[in-house]
Amino acid sequence: MVRDTVNNFEIGVPEGWLYGVPQNKSVDFVALRQKTDTTDVPRENFNIFLLNKDEKDLTKSYKLFLESLRANSSSFKVKEEGEITLNNRNYKWLIETHKNKHSGENMHNYVLFTNNGGRILVLTMVTISDNFNTYKPLFEKIASSLKY
Repeated sequence: MVRDTVNNFEIGVPEGWLYGVPQNKSVDFVALRQKTDTTDVPRENFNIFLLNKDEKDLTKSYKLFLESLRANSSSFKVKEEGEITLNNRNYKWLIETHKNKHSGENMHNYVLFTNNGGRILVLTMVTISDNFNTYKPLFEKIASSLKY
């Protein structure tokens, strides 16, 4: 488990993945799968993004989040969504697809979203669409380890 004492979250990082805070601070935490051999091209990663909002209601803030995602990507499509309680906190979750704006590859994101009194946490787990079914169980394990 990795603990961020500034942002008050903990999360499990798979063995062998590189993790930290990007220099550009585009997100609050990132973990990247590393190559397993010279032919491997890792695409899998996850990140945590935190932000403060006036809206304190989980359902309302999640709806605004979805509207923002739809407005920023014409290829964004929600495949599944629901609610879950993890470590005594309620989350909204979704699985979405979109095209990578740089490579054009089809991507799958597994996203957890929560609102802690106006402090939003978004966990986004990412892979190319062809790899999603392989990595979904690992993403679920990562999600279930999150404590916020």
